Amino acid sequence: MHNVRKFCYYGEEAMVIQSWSVDNSDRRFYGCPFYERDSRLACNFFVLFDPPTPEHLKIVILGLLKKKRAFDALLKKNSIQRNWRRLCVLILIVIVLKLIVFGSSKDCYIM
Repeated sequence: MHNVRKFCYYGEEAMVIQSWSVDNSDRRFYGCPFYERDSRLACNFFVLFDPPTPEHLKIVILGLLKKKRAFDALLKKNSIQRNWRRLCVLILIVIVLKLIVFGSSKDCYIM
């Protein structure tokens, strides 16, 4: 079954696409190649590639996806905090260098 080439309604060779929806989590399907570029241009060709996923595996897969999304959000938050810390350290270094170069005379104002 998988060795047969499939073509979408536009006549293009269909691509195997991974589904991450709740109903068809982790299932692959043949779809229009335009779906990956812009789903509005796709011809809605859809043929399942894999057999249905057993219910107990769906629960495991969806749980792992939820954990992955939470971990990705945590990484993004930590990255933003790290960038702010770097900026603060850089500003502090500039202030210290300015004090060293110009001294702490009354004519030197730090803004």
